[in-house]
Amino acid sequence: MVTRPENVPQLEALAVELCGIPLRTPLIPAAGTLGKEALEGTGEIYGAMLPKTVTPRPRAGNPPPRLAEAPSGMINSIGLQNPGLNRFLEDLDVFHAAGLPLFASVAGDTVGEFAEMCRVLAGDGRVSAVELNLSCPNVEHGGGTFCAGPSTVGEVVAASRETLAGSKPLLVKLTNDGVVGNAVAAEEAGADAVTVINTIPALVVDVGERRIFLRGGLSGPAIKPVALRAVYEVSRAVSIPVVGCGGVTSGTDVAEFMLAGATAVQVGAGGFVREPGVILDEFEEYLRDGSLRARDLPLAIGT
Repeated sequence: MVTRPENVPQLEALAVELCGIPLRTPLIPAAGTLGKEALEGTGEIYGAMLPKTVTPRPRAGNPPPRLAEAPSGMINSIGLQNPGLNRFLEDLDVFHAAGLPLFASVAGDTVGEFAEMCRVLAGDGRVSAVELNLSCPNVEHGGGTFCAGPSTVGEVVAASRETLAGSKPLLVKLTNDGVVGNAVAAEEAGADAVTVINTIPALVVDVGERRIFLRGGLSGPAIKPVALRAVYEVSRAVSIPVVGCGGVTSGTDVAEFMLAGATAVQVGAGGFVREPGVILDEFEEYLRDGSLRARDLPLAIGT
């Protein structure tokens, strides 16, 4: 259960707007880090709900091992385990009941799958916005990710924008490789915002067994400096909002991302080791000490 040790914060100071959607706070759970069994109290902490990434059909995910500790972080290779779009929509009321804007994270194997999922979600009144997870393999182009380059990013974003039409904002979550060029391509293709960054490719070696233990994505505090630079550079290259993600474990981290140019901030692996409510308390204290409002922070630092 997510809890806050004190009273609900002064919402006016914490409020931000993302793609025209009012958020009570700038915090959003990163896709895959907040299950439906842990929703109690989240309405006092987050500005929006973001369930686990969903694919057109159910996926069992990767075989174990799936997780490993790393210095100042963790490595995961879950493999987008999820029940598929139809079951996702059946369970959506659980997240919608939190009373917050609901963002849907989607992934597919082809451009057509992304576009079709956006078409379905465009007609669902419970969904406020869609986030494309472009770190998944593109089977039409040899298995490279949809973030392999600006042309691929532009193709999937344009197709998704077309089927989503003007019904909902379209966010695009990018990996760190080529992030500035990919963010520019996403904006040109019709994205309303970009989320940076996803996990960083990493490897764990079992020296006792003399074998590779896990290939996956590194998250946690270890990637925060990389994510901060991505937010800083992307926010100066595009005119659409940037959502920061990567290594947030404290209120100071939230402030750093927003000062670097983020309009909102996703909390991922950090929410497993520290209560998100405590992170929000710390961020509120930072604002209070400086007589600041969250919406005044983005791009507040010099070059």
